Amino acid sequence: MSIHKFDKSVVIEEKTLISRRDQFYKIIHDIVDEEDLELMLITTLHSIAFCDYLLGTEVEDNKRLNSLINIVNDKRNTTYNLLDFHVCF
Repeated sequence: MSIHKFDKSVVIEEKTLISRRDQFYKIIHDIVDEEDLELMLITTLHSIAFCDYLLGTEVEDNKRLNSLINIVNDKRNTTYNLLDFHVCF
């Protein structure tokens, strides 16, 4: 990952962040059927939402994450929604 520091600021390159987010999506698809990995699933969904936040994507407009949440809900009989993963500072 390429991280640069400038006078007490941290800059993360967009390309790197998008790559990391795509890795998180792959993890979700790999573990969605694993019953004992609930905490990892939730943490990874939050990580995706955080990456999107850093990229400037509004959680309400995040169709890819919403689609993934629907897949998780169908496979795991849960009721998560986009607002469960809203990130704001």
